[in-house]
Amino acid sequence: MKHEELKQLLLKLHTELASANAMDDELKSLLTELNHDIHHVLSSDQSLNDPVYSALSERSLALSAKFAAQHPKLEPALREIGSMLEKIGV
Repeated sequence: MKHEELKQLLLKLHTELASANAMDDELKSLLTELNHDIHHVLSSDQSLNDPVYSALSERSLALSAKFAAQHPKLEPALREIGSMLEKIGV
């Protein structure tokens, strides 16, 4: 169930991104990388042991802090994704 909730949060974030102001290349790159890693973890339980993926919740929370200043509407969704990742042990 938590995986489905996380997928819904990612979809919500993408929807909000589509209506957001332009973002700089660094934030876009970080968000794209995080999104890819989250989808990879959700599709394969083996990735949970990989150190690259073990800190996804912290990466998401750090990224939400960067978004807070430039895109305050997106920050809550990223924070919620970080919390959800933490709950599922990623």
